[in-house]
Amino acid sequence: MKKPLIIIFLILSTFCFSQNKMLDSLENVILNYKKQDTNYVNLRIKYTARKMFLTPADTTWTSYVTKTLNLSKQLEYPKGIAISYNNLGIINHYFLSDPLEGLNYYQKSYAIFEKEQKFKRYEVGVLTNIGLINYEQQDYDKALKSFKTLLVNPENKSKFSTEFYIGNIYGDQKQLDSSIYYYKKALLGAEQNKNTIFIANIKTNLSIVQANAGLLEDALTSTNESLDLIEKHNIEGLRVTAYTNAAEVYLQNNDIEKAEHYATNSLKLNEGLNSLSTENSALETLANVYAQKGDYKNALLTYQKHIVLRDSLINTDRKLEISRKEIQYEADKHRAISEVEIERQKSIKNASLIGGSGLVLASLIGFVLYRRKQDAVSKSKEAEFNAKVSDTELKALRSQMNPHFIFNSLNSIGDYILKNDTQSASDYLSKFAKLMRLTLENSEKKEILLSDDISLLRTYMDIERKRFNHKFEYTIDVSTELDAENILVPPMILQPFIENSIIHGLSQKDNLGLVKISFKSVNNMLICSVDDNGIGRKNVTSSENKTSMGMAITKSRIEIINKLKNTNGTVEIIDKTEGTRIDVSLPMQFAF
Repeated sequence: MKKPLIIIFLILSTFCFSQNKMLDSLENVILNYKKQDTNYVNLRIKYTARKMFLTPADTTWTSYVTKTLNLSKQLEYPKGIAISYNNLGIINHYFLSDPLEGLNYYQKSYAIFEKEQKFKRYEVGVLTNIGLINYEQQDYDKALKSFKTLLVNPENKSKFSTEFYIGNIYGDQKQLDSSIYYYKKALLGAEQNKNTIFIANIKTNLSIVQANAGLLEDALTSTNESLDLIEKHNIEGLRVTAYTNAAEVYLQNNDIEKAEHYATNSLKLNEGLNSLSTENSALETLANVYAQKGDYKNALLTYQKHIVLRDSLINTDRKLEISRKEIQYEADKHRAISEVEIERQKSIKNASLIGGSGLVLASLIGFVLYRRKQDAVSKSKEAEFNAKVSDTELKALRSQMNPHFIFNSLNSIGDYILKNDTQSASDYLSKFAKLMRLTLENSEKKEILLSDDISLLRTYMDIERKRFNHKFEYTIDVSTELDAENILVPPMILQPFIENSIIHGLSQKDNLGLVKISFKSVNNMLICSVDDNGIGRKNVTSSENKTSMGMAITKSRIEIINKLKNTNGTVEIIDKTEGTRIDVSLPMQFAF
């Protein structure tokens, strides 16, 4: 089976393919950014994640990522340091075909991420990259154990990628039924996440397994679908691997001309990429093509090149060196833990001596400080009591919010049932169940990531569009200077305002309505806007022209947040010529 060019960018679940226009816009933001702070580092990281895979042959990536690493160290920014180490691991592992140096950087990245709980979700990507090194060295038992452990890891948000790697391992071990099973599970997950890169990668690897299993027509379908995606979306990072695999599939289908075409072009393209693993696979296929054509001289020469390259890629010395690095890493980690414990014991001993000596002195000044302490404790208890009261009020408001929202949704399902529209009721109920699951997961959280809240809002908007027979469209826009993966917001803060726009503003329009949802930063405040082109408040009947329960609750939530955090969040309702705009201003808060 051919080795796929597997690349994990950054550490997040997976990154969607970005178009050149967005990359140019992001690059302009970076060039015009005046201050070298953590936001600047995050912009560079985001740019690397979106473009490095599209231009793997670009020799400047090492210096670009190294600059990001050095800047992160100057700022003492652990997230930037760890992600930069991981990216340098990717460059050495895949672009420079140096898995030993790649492993060195991966271990540095993992050492930072495992220290703090808030970085746990980033560990998955680094551990995946380390597992891939074991896979590429054909240490299948160790690699399979790593990936199956990752499959049940609660922080693994893109399990389809892990299923893909398990499919690769079973394919190499000739356990073809198991390989096809995991590939198809991975394909389903990638399609649900609309991850074009992984869809193309899964299909090209699936084609090889299907061909080896004798499913030649299915193999041709899979390889052609993969090549079409690569061509349509210009996924240059996969083209070489896909060509190599296509050559093998066409060879097994006895289409010698196409097999030779793809194998030859794979080797030509690989000259810029310099992936030794891919070159090895292409040489093996091309040798078989020459043999099928009766060109035994070229077949022998090509096969000899394949054997030499294969032996250089997979040899006992390299496996021993990788194992040595892994053992050394664990030993260094345990030694560091031991040194910390020794220092802790010394500190305890010194503290005991100092404490005994200072006890007499502390007793003398204790009485003087007693009265001051009593006053401070009294004030502290009063502040703590006020905070608990405010927090309890906030929880009560959230508990009112959920039944209110569920009641409205169940009414919509009931309407479909009364109309005997069982299919729509079933579809609506399925989406509603997903929304409820997300709502319940976030119900006890004071803040969630902006990206998670946007995902929840999309699901809600899709449900409402179906409920109102697609009478309106919606857009969600996040300003380029915002990192939705690092900004925290109160869950479902905009939902009541969106609901009000739909029910009172858009449902009564004769033509198609539009709701624009946007997020931007102004003076270190997050401005969340809901802008509709409905009939406007002035045209709403008196019985309808009142603040909804959800809006009232949301305003109260913001007032309590202001009280708890001493901030100045606001809600502003703006009447337009056509429709209404609501701006919710919240203090900018970051996850880390």
